[in-house]
Amino acid sequence: MFRCDKRASKMYIALTILIITLSEAKMNVYVTDDSPIERIGNRLYKKELLTDEFADPKELAYDSASRNLYFMYMDDDIQNSGRAFINVVTKNAVKIKGIERNKATAVDSETGDVYFGSDDGLYKYNALDNIAVNIGLYNVNIYKLVIRNNEIYVIDANNHMIYKINDMLKAVKVGDMKTVMEFDVDNQKNLHFVTMCGVFCYTGDDIVKNTDLKVVYHFIIDGDKVLGVTDDGMYEIDCANGTASNIAKLDFFPRSIIFGDYGDIFYSIDNYIYRLRPINSYLVYNIYMKNKPFR
Repeated sequence: MFRCDKRASKMYIALTILIITLSEAKMNVYVTDDSPIERIGNRLYKKELLTDEFADPKELAYDSASRNLYFMYMDDDIQNSGRAFINVVTKNAVKIKGIERNKATAVDSETGDVYFGSDDGLYKYNALDNIAVNIGLYNVNIYKLVIRNNEIYVIDANNHMIYKINDMLKAVKVGDMKTVMEFDVDNQKNLHFVTMCGVFCYTGDDIVKNTDLKVVYHFIIDGDKVLGVTDDGMYEIDCANGTASNIAKLDFFPRSIIFGDYGDIFYSIDNYIYRLRPINSYLVYNIYMKNKPFR
């Protein structure tokens, strides 16, 4: 049984004074075209604005076949959350009708089917009519939606527990995890989730608590790797060992972030959706600067 124990602890703060002498510093200057660039770990990316026409976009979900990036946003017309997609090639954006309280978005990578979650169940996107149609689970308040390995998982906002959806009709509780705020499923069918008590991985037999991370805001599945976005950057997570290693600092804090094709990264922040495209060739100039000692 999964238990979440809260225990009070004392915090000791130590103040250390450091005296640093700077005798020589090096600055790297990267020369590429006129596009702004972002550095994540040891990779450089061109930063491209896809759209700034939607308020607070999040819940990004990408379909490789159509090259459409689906998302939810705050819609002034319906005074609630709406949903839309933007084609990452043409940058043409389209609003989707048929659902007024969108909370979750996911794409089935195997079929290209697009699903949305709301407080009255599960919706499926009909591309011909550009409308989201309710297909069931009317008593489930879908807060988060994940589709992986031909299986659908949701967080029910009524109790913040995880359920697996069978035949689009029945929600079956997974484990006994409570107060779940974020989760994802990797390609080995391990379930990664965050509660008020920390970061965990459920293998189907055991629940392993991560000893390195207290919170993860976004999980990203990249092949056999599971990445987590935290306040300190991006970490690679080891499910079995309950550990994580920092692999990159981020100069931005995304509202939502996912991987696309060919190493692309999509993320949203404020009212913007950006695309990061890997840079494969650039010039590097090393500039050495001599400084007087810092006193």
